[in-house]
Amino acid sequence: MSNWGQSQADQRYRYGVQSDAYALLDLIENRFAYAERFPNWIVPVRSELQAQIPYLQGRNDLVRFCQNAFHALFDHHSITEIGLLDDYALVPSFADLWVEKTPSGYQIMDVRRGSPALQAGIRPGTMITSLEGKPIEQAVADFIGYYPYALNDERRAYAARVMAAGRKGWVRRIGLFCDGLHWTVELPTLYHWRLKRDTNLISVRSVSHLGRRFGIMRFNDSLGYNETVQAFDYALNTLSGVDGLVLDLRDTAGGGTALVARGILSRFVSAPTVYQRHELPSDERDFGVRRTWNEEVTPRGWTFNRPVSVISGRWTASMGEGLTVGFDAIGAGTFGTDMARLLGGISNHKLPETDITVKLTTEKLFHVDGTPREQFRPRGYFNYADAPGEDGQDGPMNAALDYLSQH
Repeated sequence: MSNWGQSQADQRYRYGVQSDAYALLDLIENRFAYAERFPNWIVPVRSELQAQIPYLQGRNDLVRFCQNAFHALFDHHSITEIGLLDDYALVPSFADLWVEKTPSGYQIMDVRRGSPALQAGIRPGTMITSLEGKPIEQAVADFIGYYPYALNDERRAYAARVMAAGRKGWVRRIGLFCDGLHWTVELPTLYHWRLKRDTNLISVRSVSHLGRRFGIMRFNDSLGYNETVQAFDYALNTLSGVDGLVLDLRDTAGGGTALVARGILSRFVSAPTVYQRHELPSDERDFGVRRTWNEEVTPRGWTFNRPVSVISGRWTASMGEGLTVGFDAIGAGTFGTDMARLLGGISNHKLPETDITVKLTTEKLFHVDGTPREQFRPRGYFNYADAPGEDGQDGPMNAALDYLSQH
């Protein structure tokens, strides 16, 4: 190819990249389900990012642009399907510290089981004082950008969680403060550290508690595998004689599929039962016609009709959250903390020129009682659910077993 021909090809490629950047902004403005999070219901991605588009040259530039657009939504559920070598880790899948902005500062609310952060001795309640070599307030402001409307606590917390999870190829350097002591830790990211967990799809055991026998199933981030339904059926058969069952969903950060969720729920109902409500805001926004629908689960196999407890936490995400609210809807006891609070349901969208696929939150999801899924709290609430208590005990598990013994 001549230099002139190569120049023309490069120009067409840049045009495609920049065209897809505009297409992404249109997609977010037209389909993102949670515009009410922003002043005047105007999603600010265009005002924040449009000026960058003429400088986008290649595919990696576009991927980074998409990621920055999703950071502007401060929604951990909306992501790009492909990434870059120095991307920030996905939260909650590759996070081990759950951070919130509190009146006292940036507080670690929970520490993930089996993680480098827990092994380093970091405890819930510890404050983060610095990230990426900067004081925490400066690091957060630099991540967000200096937009007055953007500096709300929810967006600040989102930024702190992402930076605390670190970049793929970097060592994390995190400044901490607790009980009058300041210190700094260096931690690998979860891309370079394998969480200590059972390799089975589901860990199954039975325990004696207050004179009765109860089964416990812990899902090992397995809700995205269709094989989990068969594994669950097998496990349930082995526990057919127990007096009650605990379902531990604290390690479901990767989310899953509705098929697996229905496959699990279907063993606990004796008639078709509504377990979740959906809403598609774009229909009302575009046409003034509200679209909502209920999702049912249908019985499958023999019905487990003894008491059930469900445990959830900060690393209960997406379909794990859906299962939790579904079990609450059918009468199970729920224990733990706030969940990952991933917004609604995502759909895949392929950008037309580059074929890059993005996942955008386009549906709202609700408990059958109308509570938005991201606002659901278990009825037995704990300050943290993953890290062990000061006494080494698993408080939510003990409470879940107590509930079974009383029902």
